[in-house]
Amino acid sequence: MRTSTPGQSDEDTPRARFSNLHRNLRDRICLLRYPPGTAISEAELTREFGISRTPIRRVLQMLEVEGLVETKPNVGSIVTAVDLKALRDAFALRVKLSELLGDMSPAAEVKTVVERLTVLGSGCRSLLTKPDVAALCLVSHQLQNALLDLSGNSEYRLVTEALYFKTIRAYYTILPDLDWTMECLSQIEEITEIIISLEAQDVRAVGLVRRNHIVRTLSRIMSFLMAGSIHPQEVAAC
Repeated sequence: MRTSTPGQSDEDTPRARFSNLHRNLRDRICLLRYPPGTAISEAELTREFGISRTPIRRVLQMLEVEGLVETKPNVGSIVTAVDLKALRDAFALRVKLSELLGDMSPAAEVKTVVERLTVLGSGCRSLLTKPDVAALCLVSHQLQNALLDLSGNSEYRLVTEALYFKTIRAYYTILPDLDWTMECLSQIEEITEIIISLEAQDVRAVGLVRRNHIVRTLSRIMSFLMAGSIHPQEVAAC
Protein backbone atom coordinates (compact mmCIF):
# COMPACT_ATOMS: atom_id res chain seq x y z
CA MET A 1 0.00 0.00 0.00
CA ARG A 2 1.29 3.46 -0.90
CA THR A 3 1.75 5.78 2.03
CA SER A 4 2.43 8.94 0.05
CA THR A 5 -0.17 11.66 -0.33
CA PRO A 6 -1.13 13.35 -3.64
CA GLY A 7 1.79 15.45 -4.84
CA GLN A 8 4.23 13.61 -2.56
CA SER A 9 6.90 11.39 -4.13
CA ASP A 10 7.74 7.98 -2.72
CA GLU A 11 11.09 9.40 -1.56
CA ASP A 12 9.27 11.91 0.66
CA THR A 13 7.22 9.39 2.64
CA PRO A 14 8.03 8.73 6.33
CA ARG A 15 9.02 5.16 5.47
CA ALA A 16 11.42 6.33 2.75
CA ARG A 17 12.98 8.94 5.03
CA PHE A 18 13.41 6.31 7.75
CA SER A 19 15.05 3.90 5.29
CA ASN A 20 17.34 6.62 3.96
CA LEU A 21 18.40 7.61 7.49
CA HIS A 22 19.10 3.98 8.40
CA ARG A 23 21.12 3.44 5.23
CA ASN A 24 23.02 6.70 5.76
CA LEU A 25 24.06 5.89 9.33
CA ARG A 26 24.85 2.27 8.49
CA ASP A 27 27.14 3.41 5.67
CA ARG A 28 28.87 5.89 7.96
CA ILE A 29 29.58 3.09 10.41
CA CYS A 30 30.64 0.53 7.81
CA LEU A 31 32.81 2.99 5.88
CA LEU A 32 34.43 3.96 9.21
CA ARG A 33 33.30 7.57 9.16
CA TYR A 34 32.06 6.55 12.61
CA PRO A 35 34.93 4.38 13.94
CA PRO A 36 34.46 1.88 16.79
CA GLY A 37 33.87 3.67 20.07
CA THR A 38 32.22 6.69 18.46
CA ALA A 39 29.31 8.11 20.46
CA ILE A 40 26.43 8.92 18.10
CA SER A 41 24.72 12.13 19.13
CA GLU A 42 20.94 12.18 18.68
CA ALA A 43 20.97 15.98 19.02
CA GLU A 44 23.51 16.36 16.20
CA LEU A 45 21.57 14.00 13.93
CA THR A 46 18.36 15.91 14.69
CA ARG A 47 20.00 19.13 13.54
CA GLU A 48 21.65 17.54 10.51
CA PHE A 49 18.58 15.76 9.14
CA GLY A 50 15.95 18.19 10.40
CA ILE A 51 13.81 15.48 12.00
CA SER A 52 12.67 14.66 15.52
CA ARG A 53 14.52 12.30 17.83
CA THR A 54 11.83 9.61 17.58
CA PRO A 55 12.80 8.26 14.13
CA ILE A 56 16.48 8.68 15.00
CA ARG A 57 16.04 6.51 18.09
CA ARG A 58 14.19 3.90 16.04
CA VAL A 59 17.07 3.77 13.56
CA LEU A 60 19.61 3.47 16.36
CA GLN A 61 17.58 0.62 17.84
CA MET A 62 17.66 -1.12 14.45
CA LEU A 63 21.42 -0.62 14.23
CA GLU A 64 21.74 -2.12 17.71
CA VAL A 65 19.81 -5.22 16.61
CA GLU A 66 22.20 -5.44 13.65
CA GLY A 67 25.16 -5.38 16.04
CA LEU A 68 26.61 -2.11 14.79
CA VAL A 69 25.93 -0.02 17.90
CA GLU A 70 25.24 -0.67 21.56
CA THR A 71 23.34 1.48 24.04
CA LYS A 72 25.09 2.35 27.29
CA PRO A 73 23.33 4.00 30.26
CA ASN A 74 24.10 7.71 30.60
CA VAL A 75 26.19 7.55 27.43
CA GLY A 76 23.89 6.70 24.53
CA SER A 77 24.60 4.77 21.34
CA ILE A 78 28.21 3.71 20.81
CA VAL A 79 29.66 2.13 17.65
CA THR A 80 30.66 -1.41 18.56
CA ALA A 81 33.99 -3.21 18.24
CA VAL A 82 34.46 -6.68 16.79
CA ASP A 83 34.03 -10.01 18.48
CA LEU A 84 36.21 -12.44 16.56
CA LYS A 85 33.93 -15.45 17.07
CA ALA A 86 30.88 -13.44 15.99
CA LEU A 87 32.78 -12.36 12.88
CA ARG A 88 33.54 -15.96 11.95
CA ASP A 89 29.97 -17.05 12.66
CA ALA A 90 28.51 -14.29 10.49
CA PHE A 91 30.87 -15.11 7.63
CA ALA A 92 30.01 -18.82 7.93
CA LEU A 93 26.31 -18.04 7.59
CA ARG A 94 26.95 -15.73 4.63
CA VAL A 95 28.73 -18.61 2.91
CA LYS A 96 25.77 -20.95 3.38
CA LEU A 97 23.22 -18.36 2.30
CA SER A 98 25.20 -17.58 -0.85
CA GLU A 99 24.87 -21.21 -1.88
CA LEU A 100 21.06 -20.83 -1.78
CA LEU A 101 20.93 -17.90 -4.19
CA GLY A 102 20.18 -20.15 -7.15
CA ASP A 103 17.05 -21.45 -5.40
CA MET A 104 15.47 -17.98 -5.23
CA SER A 105 13.40 -16.45 -8.02
CA PRO A 106 15.10 -13.27 -9.36
CA ALA A 107 13.40 -9.98 -8.45
CA ALA A 108 15.01 -8.22 -11.42
CA GLU A 109 15.70 -9.23 -15.01
CA VAL A 110 19.07 -10.92 -15.36
CA LYS A 111 19.90 -8.69 -18.33
CA THR A 112 19.44 -5.59 -16.19
CA VAL A 113 21.74 -6.96 -13.48
CA VAL A 114 24.38 -7.81 -16.10
CA GLU A 115 24.27 -4.23 -17.40
CA ARG A 116 24.75 -2.86 -13.89
CA LEU A 117 27.65 -5.21 -13.20
CA THR A 118 29.35 -4.37 -16.49
CA VAL A 119 29.43 -0.69 -15.54
CA LEU A 120 30.57 -1.62 -12.04
CA GLY A 121 33.42 -3.76 -13.36
CA SER A 122 34.61 -0.94 -15.60
CA GLY A 123 34.66 1.45 -12.66
CA CYS A 124 36.57 -1.05 -10.56
CA ARG A 125 39.25 -1.44 -13.23
CA SER A 126 39.87 2.31 -13.16
CA LEU A 127 40.78 1.99 -9.47
CA LEU A 128 43.78 -0.21 -10.26
CA THR A 129 45.84 2.88 -11.09
CA LYS A 130 43.96 5.30 -8.84
CA PRO A 131 43.74 3.77 -5.34
CA ASP A 132 40.62 4.95 -3.53
CA VAL A 133 39.51 2.89 -0.53
CA ALA A 134 36.10 4.55 -0.27
CA ALA A 135 35.45 3.97 -3.99
CA LEU A 136 36.32 0.26 -3.75
CA CYS A 137 34.06 -0.05 -0.72
CA LEU A 138 31.27 1.54 -2.76
CA VAL A 139 31.85 -1.01 -5.52
CA SER A 140 31.38 -3.74 -2.93
CA HIS A 141 28.14 -2.13 -1.75
CA GLN A 142 26.78 -1.82 -5.28
CA LEU A 143 27.70 -5.41 -6.10
CA GLN A 144 25.85 -6.57 -3.00
CA ASN A 145 22.77 -4.56 -4.01
CA ALA A 146 22.84 -6.04 -7.52
CA LEU A 147 23.07 -9.58 -6.16
CA LEU A 148 20.15 -8.96 -3.81
CA ASP A 149 18.06 -8.26 -6.90
CA LEU A 150 18.70 -11.83 -7.98
CA SER A 151 16.46 -12.97 -5.13
CA GLY A 152 12.73 -12.41 -4.99
CA ASN A 153 12.56 -13.80 -1.46
CA SER A 154 12.21 -10.80 0.87
CA GLU A 155 13.34 -12.68 4.00
CA TYR A 156 16.42 -13.98 2.22
CA ARG A 157 17.24 -10.45 1.12
CA LEU A 158 16.85 -9.03 4.63
CA VAL A 159 19.03 -11.65 6.31
CA THR A 160 21.68 -11.56 3.56
CA GLU A 161 21.92 -7.78 3.65
CA ALA A 162 22.17 -7.70 7.45
CA LEU A 163 24.99 -10.28 7.45
CA TYR A 164 26.83 -8.38 4.72
CA PHE A 165 26.97 -5.27 6.89
CA LYS A 166 27.87 -7.33 9.95
CA THR A 167 31.00 -8.59 8.20
CA ILE A 168 32.17 -6.06 5.64
CA ARG A 169 33.32 -3.43 8.14
CA ALA A 170 36.13 -5.70 9.32
CA TYR A 171 37.39 -5.87 5.74
CA TYR A 172 37.16 -2.11 5.26
CA THR A 173 39.19 -1.59 8.42
CA ILE A 174 42.21 -3.47 7.11
CA LEU A 175 41.80 -2.68 3.39
CA PRO A 176 44.27 0.26 3.43
CA ASP A 177 46.97 -2.13 4.69
CA LEU A 178 46.37 -4.89 2.14
CA ASP A 179 47.85 -5.28 -1.35
CA TRP A 180 45.77 -2.76 -3.31
CA THR A 181 46.28 -4.35 -6.72
CA MET A 182 45.36 -7.81 -5.41
CA GLU A 183 42.19 -6.49 -3.75
CA CYS A 184 41.07 -4.70 -6.91
CA LEU A 185 41.81 -7.71 -9.09
CA SER A 186 39.91 -9.95 -6.68
CA GLN A 187 36.84 -7.72 -6.93
CA ILE A 188 37.12 -7.49 -10.72
CA GLU A 189 37.45 -11.28 -10.95
CA GLU A 190 34.30 -11.81 -8.90
CA ILE A 191 32.28 -9.35 -10.98
CA THR A 192 33.55 -10.92 -14.22
CA GLU A 193 32.73 -14.47 -13.10
CA ILE A 194 29.25 -13.41 -12.00
CA ILE A 195 28.59 -11.76 -15.37
CA ILE A 196 29.71 -14.92 -17.20
CA SER A 197 27.39 -17.03 -15.03
CA LEU A 198 24.44 -14.70 -15.57
CA GLU A 199 24.97 -14.61 -19.32
CA ALA A 200 24.76 -18.42 -19.18
CA GLN A 201 21.49 -18.03 -17.20
CA ASP A 202 23.08 -19.92 -14.31
CA VAL A 203 22.09 -18.09 -11.12
CA ARG A 204 23.18 -21.07 -9.05
CA ALA A 205 26.72 -20.56 -10.32
CA VAL A 206 26.50 -16.93 -9.22
CA GLY A 207 25.87 -18.10 -5.67
CA LEU A 208 28.93 -20.35 -5.82
CA VAL A 209 31.09 -17.50 -7.12
CA ARG A 210 29.89 -15.31 -4.29
CA ARG A 211 30.51 -18.06 -1.76
CA ASN A 212 34.09 -18.55 -2.91
CA HIS A 213 34.77 -14.81 -2.80
CA ILE A 214 33.40 -14.57 0.76
CA VAL A 215 35.60 -17.47 1.88
CA ARG A 216 38.70 -15.85 0.38
CA THR A 217 37.86 -12.49 1.96
CA LEU A 218 37.53 -14.08 5.39
CA SER A 219 40.84 -15.87 4.86
CA ARG A 220 42.60 -12.57 4.13
CA ILE A 221 41.02 -10.90 7.16
CA MET A 222 41.99 -13.72 9.50
CA SER A 223 45.52 -13.96 8.10
CA PHE A 224 45.97 -10.23 8.65
CA LEU A 225 44.63 -10.37 12.21
CA MET A 226 46.59 -13.45 13.15
CA ALA A 227 49.79 -11.86 11.82
CA GLY A 228 49.47 -9.46 14.72
CA SER A 229 49.24 -6.33 12.60
CA ILE A 230 46.03 -5.33 14.32
CA HIS A 231 44.30 -6.46 17.49
CA PRO A 232 40.88 -8.07 16.84
CA GLN A 233 39.21 -5.62 19.21
CA GLU A 234 40.33 -2.75 17.00
CA VAL A 235 38.31 -4.03 14.07
CA ALA A 236 34.78 -2.73 13.63
CA ALA A 237 32.02 -5.10 14.72
CA CYS A 238 30.31 -6.93 11.90
